[in-house]
Amino acid sequence: MSQSSNNPSTSGVSRPSPGRKRSEASRIAILAATRELVAEQGYEKLSIGGIAARAGVGKDTIYRWWPSKGMVVADAVMEEAQPFHLAPPPQSGPVDEDIRAWAHALARDFADPVRVGRIRAVTSAASEDPATAEQLYERFTQVQRTGFIDRLRLAAEAGEVRPDADFGAVADAILGSLMYWATAHRADLRVESVDSLLDVLLRGLRADRTDGQ
Repeated sequence: MSQSSNNPSTSGVSRPSPGRKRSEASRIAILAATRELVAEQGYEKLSIGGIAARAGVGKDTIYRWWPSKGMVVADAVMEEAQPFHLAPPPQSGPVDEDIRAWAHALARDFADPVRVGRIRAVTSAASEDPATAEQLYERFTQVQRTGFIDRLRLAAEAGEVRPDADFGAVADAILGSLMYWATAHRADLRVESVDSLLDVLLRGLRADRTDGQ
């Protein structure tokens, strides 16, 4: 809470009121309770009343900061430290090796039971609420997609991949496939499955590719 201009601080430092500390503690409790309940019962059974009971706050407190269940879930998942692998592909060697390392890290996230439960939760929330969908895209999908495309552009400048390739389509194919595995409740996501997809995509990106290969 900002300090009133009619009562300037003599020390030059704005001190929060006691109520702000309680509010921040409540906010943290709400987000932690949301993550716990998503892991225990999934998005569909999650309710604002259940979150409030677990966090020890009133439902009005939740609605004061979040207009919908989906927005609470999005903040709870995305505010956690490193909820998903968001680092861009490395620049440590040949582009195909770097892309594989990046995709394998993503696959480990999508295969982890706790993380995949959160991925399903935010995906469900996004399907119900355009604002949540936009937030999810900006904070997760766009970050992943942009980092991947930037890495391929560098590879094109180095002559490793075709500069006329649709890098966005390749990113969408990888991210979309992983999302399918998660949301379809597939339990067979393995590194080998990801590598099979990458074999096809990277072959099409190769700068030395000729028609018929």
